[in-house]
Amino acid sequence: MKKITISLFIILITLSGYGQSADNVKYVRHNVNTAEGQADLLAMNTAFKKMREMGCENGLGWYYQGAIHNIPDSIAGKNELCAQYQTSKDKLWAWGDCTHKRNSEAANLNFLLWHRLYIWYLEKIVRDLSGKQDFAIPYWNYGSKEVVDNILPKEARDKSGSLYAPARYSVLNNGKPIPDKDLTQIQLALEELRTNPSFTGLAGFSKNLEGAPHGFMHDLVGGEYADPKESYYNEIYQLKDFSGLMANVPSAGFDPVFWLHHSMIDRIWESWDVSAYGQRPTLDQLKANPWTYEFIAPNGQHVTYTMEEVYNIVFNLDYKYDNLLYGSKTPVLASNESTSKKKVSFQDSKEKIIWEQKIGKTIENTGFTHKVTSTFSKSTNKVFKTEANSKIILNLDVVVYKEPKDFYTVYLRYPGKADQYVGTMTFFGVAHDHGIEGNHTAAETGIKLNFSYYISDDLVNTDKNFEIIIKKSGIGDAKVTLEKISVSKTN
Repeated sequence: MKKITISLFIILITLSGYGQSADNVKYVRHNVNTAEGQADLLAMNTAFKKMREMGCENGLGWYYQGAIHNIPDSIAGKNELCAQYQTSKDKLWAWGDCTHKRNSEAANLNFLLWHRLYIWYLEKIVRDLSGKQDFAIPYWNYGSKEVVDNILPKEARDKSGSLYAPARYSVLNNGKPIPDKDLTQIQLALEELRTNPSFTGLAGFSKNLEGAPHGFMHDLVGGEYADPKESYYNEIYQLKDFSGLMANVPSAGFDPVFWLHHSMIDRIWESWDVSAYGQRPTLDQLKANPWTYEFIAPNGQHVTYTMEEVYNIVFNLDYKYDNLLYGSKTPVLASNESTSKKKVSFQDSKEKIIWEQKIGKTIENTGFTHKVTSTFSKSTNKVFKTEANSKIILNLDVVVYKEPKDFYTVYLRYPGKADQYVGTMTFFGVAHDHGIEGNHTAAETGIKLNFSYYISDDLVNTDKNFEIIIKKSGIGDAKVTLEKISVSKTN
């Protein structure tokens, strides 16, 4: 197939402008439970039936498209789904390009942008194969207050259809809603993301969305949070007694629910992007931290983008959502609305430590409580009171030795007040990102991870002691050691 590089798209917005031109929008992504969303699911089912019948060397096929996200480094036994692929040396063009393959600033910065383009190209393929010319990938509106929205759509649960995968959490595949304890986590994460003031940085919107609800939902659908424990035959690894497709980076893209999930992730981003809090990375930031953007067009051609081209596409969409989160019902700015909003996020390089404390303790099943002493409490409150424009960040440095199958919820607790949710620590992709699997050195010395959260809106104006609470949920046996806690500020 011929490899081409797409020329620069005509820029419909100026660099100082914000939002997309209403004239550019051709498609609408709908909730899977609307009539329009149901019609799009049927079109998806038609297209995926054809895609599953294609050979794995066909760039439009189900296997090829899933492998663009990622694929196991090796397959157990003879690969029954793709004879051409046995180990990583057999990878075809564009396979394994997703941003989960290593932890870096470039990966963090490109996470949302790469996945936006990835599902945008799948959307084009489905549109072509289904014949539904107005097709747009519907989104699974998990986290909604409506029970029906927290149930996996029936088309994805139909064993005779092409959107079904048996290696999923049985509760969801059996048509039951997301369990209440998990639903609460999703809703808390969505609300906390709403007021995040930065796209970039360890505490920024992109990094925290990647953790929850993004990583949380991957592990939930893949059965990692099931109690009692569940295991499956993972057809991509070809291993029995394994976790589900969605719970593993190398097999996630092969579960059709992946696309409904990432349409929702994209909707969360778009909702925040057009809100009062939304910020954007600069083109210079992206060029300084480039990623590989390679996809397959519906005609089978190989498409490669420069970072300039990526920037112009992701911020000049040809689709919108039927509605957005965070109170907005206007998916795009009309041509007569304000376009003064900046695209540049503040720089976390100006971060300054207020205080830090070594911990060196494993978080037990009963959780962890850290009392912030009066000295540190006063230091925090001094910044909170006197530096109004500063953003205060809680940093948790942890070490793991294998990928945890649990999640950890972080709160601030003040005497006499309800606990304030700060964030959720999830571990989707840790083993893959850091090479723990098959790497004895990493497994023995451990992998250092950082979880950072803005807490400016969670702090209380008082010099009194407060507590940092970490609650563990799950039945996994992987140890998570809290090495250090610190509080910092950025301007």
